[in-house]
Amino acid sequence: EYMISNQILQDTIDGLKNITRTDLCVLDTEGKILASTFKDVDDCEEAVLAFVDSPAESQAIRDYQFFKVFDDNQLEHILLAKGETDDTYMVGKIAAFQIQNLLVAYKDNFIKTLLLDNLLLVDIYNRAKKLHIDTDVRRIVFIIETKNEKDTNALETVRNIFSTKTKDFITAVDEKNIILVKEVKQTESYDDMN
Repeated sequence: EYMISNQILQDTIDGLKNITRTDLCVLDTEGKILASTFKDVDDCEEAVLAFVDSPAESQAIRDYQFFKVFDDNQLEHILLAKGETDDTYMVGKIAAFQIQNLLVAYKDNFIKTLLLDNLLLVDIYNRAKKLHIDTDVRRIVFIIETKNEKDTNALETVRNIFSTKTKDFITAVDEKNIILVKEVKQTESYDDMN
């Protein structure tokens, strides 16, 4: 499965609660609860919607800390950490970071599976839609081979060059190869790409 299921979100925050003893709750951007470690989440739909519209990345509201979880520049989830202390804030930041990393990993996994041609066409469209990937644009795939195995700098370098364009996907395939899936404008040709 290429989208983070509610079960995976639940397992993630359950694990974090076991370690930190902090209650956490993950909601979608409409204020619907996707996963929670506590039952009595006050009706916070209004507060979530107000937070979604605000420019703040995090905010203390009543006895909760609210955090935004992004995938690329797309707001995906709202995370609540219950409590008002500095520790609660730190736990919330860690939880948001963890979920953000999961989102990136799922997108990477989708692109790799797509390139290996292991998906049915209908799955491709469904998953691309869930992952906010446009299906009707031109793209080109570069395979970049590094001289030394495990050259982590090479991956970072490629990321730094292209990742400002959030529409490009960059992922390491194995020790020596990096894949860049680049969106190509209608006016761009193979020569431009070379």
